[in-house]
Amino acid sequence: MNKTDELCYRVRVGEPEPLGTLEKGRKLINIAIIADGDDKCSLILYKKGTLNIATEIPFTEDMRYGNVYAMEIEGIATGDFEYAFRIGSTIVQDPFANIINGTSVWGKTPAITTSGVYRGKYDWQGDKPLNHSYEDTIIYRIHVRGFTKSKFSKVKHKGTFKGIVEKIPYLKELGINMVELMPAYEFNEIMKNSFPVSEPRAMKFKQDEKVKLNYWGYCEGNYFTPKASYASSKKRGAAIKEFKDMVRELHKNDIEVTMEFYFPEYINPYLIYQCFRFWVREYHIDGIHCNISEGMRDMIQKDPYLSRTKLMSYGWNEEKVYSKKHLAEYNDAFMSVGRCFLKGDEGRTADMAERFRYNPDYAAVINYMSTNDTFSMMDMVSYSRNHNEANDEDNRDGRKLNYSWNCGFEGETKRKGVCALRMKQIKNAFALLLLSQGTPMIYAGDEFGHTCKGNNNPYCQDNEISWINWNLLNRNKEIYEFVKKLIKFRKEHPILHLSKQMQGKDYHALGMPDISYHSEKTWTLDRDVLVRHFGVMMYGKYSRLFGQNDDSTIFIAFNMHWEEQKVGLPTAGKDCKWKILFNTSEKEKCEIKNRMLEIPPRTTVVLESVKVRKEIYAAEVKE
Repeated sequence: MNKTDELCYRVRVGEPEPLGTLEKGRKLINIAIIADGDDKCSLILYKKGTLNIATEIPFTEDMRYGNVYAMEIEGIATGDFEYAFRIGSTIVQDPFANIINGTSVWGKTPAITTSGVYRGKYDWQGDKPLNHSYEDTIIYRIHVRGFTKSKFSKVKHKGTFKGIVEKIPYLKELGINMVELMPAYEFNEIMKNSFPVSEPRAMKFKQDEKVKLNYWGYCEGNYFTPKASYASSKKRGAAIKEFKDMVRELHKNDIEVTMEFYFPEYINPYLIYQCFRFWVREYHIDGIHCNISEGMRDMIQKDPYLSRTKLMSYGWNEEKVYSKKHLAEYNDAFMSVGRCFLKGDEGRTADMAERFRYNPDYAAVINYMSTNDTFSMMDMVSYSRNHNEANDEDNRDGRKLNYSWNCGFEGETKRKGVCALRMKQIKNAFALLLLSQGTPMIYAGDEFGHTCKGNNNPYCQDNEISWINWNLLNRNKEIYEFVKKLIKFRKEHPILHLSKQMQGKDYHALGMPDISYHSEKTWTLDRDVLVRHFGVMMYGKYSRLFGQNDDSTIFIAFNMHWEEQKVGLPTAGKDCKWKILFNTSEKEKCEIKNRMLEIPPRTTVVLESVKVRKEIYAAEVKE
């Protein structure tokens, strides 16, 4: 039996799994840690709330399993202490700890950082995963802090998990049914002269020294605990409860929750594997977005525990896919093609037509027109080059290819013609995004014209550059209402979001191809490099093959030319005619003449096949 002034305990060989700290019984704990190399390893126990060492217990060689040390301690409860490890001469935190103490204030290095064990119970009130299919999902990507930090957000708990809960009525009104969080686990946002997250000591800066923040969180983190500074309360373990509250309340409102993870290449694969399982089990998240190695992707997509969890990454090897359609490709292909087509680049029509229907069997595809490391949608039509000066990197950082066009003036302006064109182009972008097959992702704020002032890489901007300016919701209400209308229209028409890729032929003998492309010559896609417009028809009867009732037939025409163009219209079907539902031009009129659709410059038009009385239909056909 070992004794100190504060502790009385017995130590013996422990179990190497699970890694981290496990309470096995009353005052009986098992602690296991990975320690590469031949450095000596010991456990440091601190007096609660301090850096005063109560005792330091060395791991002995008989406690070693490969590079894992494990000990069992009798006589101490997990709530009696805080802890860290000493490996060689370095003090490190437990990467599997479910709480890191002293990190509750954003942007300030803690005087104390130690590992701890949170023992609180949580009432999930019967919460279960929602299991929305990818084809029925509309993703809304959020930075927890930036989403509600602005003084205009009209929430009480700004920049927190609770702030997201307060915005649930808005999310429901918009029509999204999945929230994707950028990294919201514990990470060190201090980038300049910072000690490692694991170093339990204070940081002191010179008064004139500027601290740079890692606002996004793409760095090594403590992956098993929600970020404490994203909680409204600064009490120990508050982030754990508030994160769970957020998930539970979003689920109650039919909104799934997924989170993005970032792992440097040197992170142990075992930690990644256990991390994903932990968040699904402990926090009930519905999906994981993580760009990891192909070998790691192959392993996690075969994990039976994650078989109903949405897994999103750069791409998946079709030949190695184990269980289809819980995987999704998450890359920039749709965005780069869509932006080029939107601004009228040559030779992009055929690429856009293919991206419109791209929806492989082995995995879903996530489509988006902007995200955190690109121009926002408003900036995409307002700037032709980067304006990242605020990052203090001489404007050399960020993407060089934005595929953007400023519509005739660089930056913000009150010129009516330029503003009207920008408004139309944003509507065109949302039409491409929300009417294409695949799963659309909206970057938060784009639906009402959020701007980063031309900064396409605001990774270090914890201010109004990155925070969502909710004042723009009133100023750009027209964009918001259009996006809401498109989402509603998409949900009402299953032919717009099928679970498999449309083939371009009538493979079930229903009367017309499931999808067909049209130019001035009906049934033909003009692939000439100078062509900047095309029409696409989706035959509504093909929705019956996917367990839906027959849908109406939808025809969409995209004209990204600066001049009016025409598209030939096929027949709308027996006893049917084409009805123009809406378009992205506010003043120019779209008309159908002699089975040709006249499309104004830079305009998207949506038509629907509607039933008419037989005598009217016969008269129209005769004419």
